[in-house]
Amino acid sequence: MLKLELLLRRIRGFDAKRMMVYVRDVKKETKTPTPVIMADMLYCILRYNVGFYDYHIFGFAHIHGAKARNTFFTMQDNWRLTRMVNSPEDRPYFENKLLFCRTFAPYLGRSFLDLNEAGEDALADFLRHHPVVFLKEPESFGGLGVKRFDSAGTDLNDREAVKRLRENWVQNGLLLVEEALQQHPEMSALYPYSLNTLRVCTLTDDKGDVHVLYSFVRTGRHGSFVDNTTSGGLNALICDDGVIRRPAMSDKTGMYFDMHPDTCTPFINFRVPYFDEAIALCKKAAKIRPDMRYVGWDVGITPTGPVLVEGNNLPAYDGQIYHQQENPGTGLRPLVRSIIPEF
Repeated sequence: MLKLELLLRRIRGFDAKRMMVYVRDVKKETKTPTPVIMADMLYCILRYNVGFYDYHIFGFAHIHGAKARNTFFTMQDNWRLTRMVNSPEDRPYFENKLLFCRTFAPYLGRSFLDLNEAGEDALADFLRHHPVVFLKEPESFGGLGVKRFDSAGTDLNDREAVKRLRENWVQNGLLLVEEALQQHPEMSALYPYSLNTLRVCTLTDDKGDVHVLYSFVRTGRHGSFVDNTTSGGLNALICDDGVIRRPAMSDKTGMYFDMHPDTCTPFINFRVPYFDEAIALCKKAAKIRPDMRYVGWDVGITPTGPVLVEGNNLPAYDGQIYHQQENPGTGLRPLVRSIIPEF
């Protein structure tokens, strides 16, 4: 039923122009004739429920035969696994940023304020201690509903001015105020304007042991202060030893980059600071809500170590990107099945 539902969604959302973008990319990369690429793309929609974007990033132009292609973890698999192992009752702890902050407070490494409860006096005091903050809509996602605020030009002793400020934020749904984190200088070298987070995907088995499926670095681009790929950022898969060995990719364009296009800092051979500690942090956090077994954790790297930024109860299924894999040509599905045999 789920397969049919997703297939119908792909058919309804069919976009010939978008298809041709990826056809051109694949043709440029492989020199395969356009009709052959188009025919194979359409076949993969019907046979594997793999869309144009997935076809491109999974490297299906290089991978032939059902045995190899069936190893790839698809959108359908992502939804199915989420429904299988994640408790619906625990979803609010991950979908609401305020509730997430309260639940995982020991791992945040930053202060936060809930404007549902805090008045103008509490806000003024918070801004005195933390002049630069991030404002967030509690149920936003994908880097949307986030604003940066620098209080340098605000008279925090003017109670009416702070009151107006607070009312404006509340009216716009910006109820979560967070202290801005200081980023590790090596992470800033990749891109200095956003907190470049790690996405660490964990899956907990029936015994309660936590396994890491994959991790990748996300960076901002073009001056953006958010790192989400859906907002134009880049991501690069991290190998198990904390080193990036494959190019970063733009989710929006499908283009690959050996170095960050804004800073010229190389992605290839970049070693993520505090990587082992970040993995340990996510494994520890995964035990806080044990009925949420499949989670994508966003982790910031500060000068003193990793901190949790947020958690996602529907992780990105395309973290297995072919061109960034250490072992290209094999997808994520066998690993998932080794952890959850009934999948």
